Amino acid sequence: MAWTTPRDWTGISDDIVTAAMLNVDVRDNLTVLSTHTHTGAAGQGGASMSGLTLAALVTMTFADQSANPDAAGELQRNGNDLLWYGASVVNLTAADASAGTASLRSLGTTSVKAAAGNHSHVPGTPNQTNVDATALITDGNETTVASGTIAVQGASEALAVCATVLLYNGTGNTYTLRLKYTGPSSGTIQTITGRSLSAADLILMGTGTTGIITPAAVGTFTILVTAERTAGSANYNPVATIYAREVGA
Repeated sequence: MAWTTPRDWTGISDDIVTAAMLNVDVRDNLTVLSTHTHTGAAGQGGASMSGLTLAALVTMTFADQSANPDAAGELQRNGNDLLWYGASVVNLTAADASAGTASLRSLGTTSVKAAAGNHSHVPGTPNQTNVDATALITDGNETTVASGTIAVQGASEALAVCATVLLYNGTGNTYTLRLKYTGPSSGTIQTITGRSLSAADLILMGTGTTGIITPAAVGTFTILVTAERTAGSANYNPVATIYAREVGA
């Protein structure tokens, strides 16, 4: 038996209602409704709520089930907690659940807390390098005076770099000095140009924020000090010291 759309009673001829009409419109339709099968056919409703939207819903209240969900796809309230069951029970209202489990997170530095935007990454054992070297330079080409390598352990770390250069001979020359790096990325930290040196003249390079390479990608960096004679003709013998260390980004 199926649902029958009731007739428009205003159109009954001579205003006479027959038993057959009532049997169809009242008895038979009530019988269909009493079966309550929810097949989706007319008058019987659908078995699911597919396509339902909650855009206009102001408040959704969950009854306290006093138990946790235990089947995949279930969402229910237990006391003051709202819990979801996927592969296991996840408490959506708990904070700082075990690592790898979705939950609200407070800010902090432990494995179950969320990192703040202003946090630093400092390796447990920072790498560092300290190199002293000298070179005899007889031409006007840019020449490496000292170089050293340092491995960066974490992509969110930084390198602090500085160098000293001593040029105690080459009177009458003018120099350009550079502190540079190559590796996962390359660049020049500082350039000193038009330098005319006298005996025992010491230059400190890469000081302040200019000596920070950040962020430094994981990999091995080479730090270099170069010297270039830009005027004059005297041979010169520069001495350079390089220091680099991993620091928090």
